[in-house]
Amino acid sequence: MSSEECTGELEYITSIFLAVLHSISGVVSIVGNAVVLVSVYQTPALHTVSNYYIASLAVGDFLVGALISPLWVAKSVLNVWQNQHPLTVAAELMSMQTLITTTFNLAAVSLDRYLAITNAFYYIRVMTLFRCILSIVLMWVFSVAFSFLRLVVTKPVDLPKLWIAVAIVGYTLPFAVISYSYYHIYKAAKSQSRRIEAEVRAVSTVAPEGALDSTSSQTKRNRKAANTIGIIIGIYLLFAFPSMVITGIQLITTNNCLKIRIIRFWFWGALCSFSSSAVNPWIYAARNKDYRQAFKRVFKCWFSKIPRIGTVGSFRAPMTQVNELPSSI
Repeated sequence: MSSEECTGELEYITSIFLAVLHSISGVVSIVGNAVVLVSVYQTPALHTVSNYYIASLAVGDFLVGALISPLWVAKSVLNVWQNQHPLTVAAELMSMQTLITTTFNLAAVSLDRYLAITNAFYYIRVMTLFRCILSIVLMWVFSVAFSFLRLVVTKPVDLPKLWIAVAIVGYTLPFAVISYSYYHIYKAAKSQSRRIEAEVRAVSTVAPEGALDSTSSQTKRNRKAANTIGIIIGIYLLFAFPSMVITGIQLITTNNCLKIRIIRFWFWGALCSFSSSAVNPWIYAARNKDYRQAFKRVFKCWFSKIPRIGTVGSFRAPMTQVNELPSSI
């Protein structure tokens, strides 16, 4: 194998194509997560502990679109693949920060759903707004502090050790919490379903229909919220899988040339990983009525501010008043 082949450089067409895809992903992430944040802020029904964690997750996803995607666009266009290039260092630092913030928020909201479903009274007493905000602040502070290790670790020989630490802190620990939480969530869900069925059969003979509607409805809402978070976690893992494979190959291979050549696949792996930030907002809307209604209000407000032009090419004031958007928006 010649030395010329030991490069992570992309072909020109590939680099432009990747830049376009990163740009699209970034724009969708910015718009979608901005809508999530505005929706949570403006909708009292969404002012809950779980939704504050969702909002924190949306901030991280917004930053992916606003900061990380542009860095990868620049890396693609300029064909930057060297480990110590400033663009690479900046992209990796931001990637570490958002990775840890995202997985920690997913772990936190999983734990939140676990407590809400398995021990509702304890949950109400313990999961206060203050503790929620404090935990979010601590997660962000830790993720920022940890990511700055990328500025300290500069030797190529030490980078694999740093990424092993990232894998342990950013994947292993949070997903251990997530796995524990969801094991007990589904265990509790089965138990609650059996108990509710037994209570319905017992009450139906002596009480009017609907006597247990309130309890059953709350249980269903909690389970649906847990399922929604489960879908988000599944999507995140699916999109992050290519990056995990690339990282694993780079860590275990002893072929230095292969380590360099595989860098070009990081452009695709990063695109897959960060695309989950563009998908998440639409999962919230698809799964939650409050989010759907809030999304409609936000988009209606935004589009109502766009002036209608009376004729093509005319710069006159709008000839007709802006009507309401169709309900399908």
